[in-house]
Amino acid sequence: MKISVRMADATDREELKDFYSREGLDFEDIMTRTAPTFSHSETMYIVAEAQGMIVAALRLSIGREPGVGKVGIIQYFEIEDELEQTELGPNMLSEAVQIAEDKGLRALDTMVRDDRTEVIELYKDAQFEIDHKETYLRRKFRKRLFT
Repeated sequence: MKISVRMADATDREELKDFYSREGLDFEDIMTRTAPTFSHSETMYIVAEAQGMIVAALRLSIGREPGVGKVGIIQYFEIEDELEQTELGPNMLSEAVQIAEDKGLRALDTMVRDDRTEVIELYKDAQFEIDHKETYLRRKFRKRLFT
């Protein structure tokens, strides 16, 4: 099966909706979220297409981080389950790195849950390094009767 990796364009919107829906995500919700570390100035999607269908996608947002300069952040990187153990993951990251280099970024970031060891290894193989770790904390309150 021939798989092409490329930057998405406006004609891919419905296919992206379908793909992220299959992965359990709401594309419209993803579109409205900003990158957590900076206000982004540019957002793009990189997709992999096979037989006219999107089989992998990631979002690359670019912005300025104080003291660093232009930085990109990869989010919502998903691959169809059957293709996870192929070269598709490295090919997608390679495309993101190439775009980052072409745009003169100073760094390319991502955040991965600690329990996703296979994903962490994928990034490490692409020469990403663990910068630091964070712990997400939440205080829960009892449910309200009226919202």
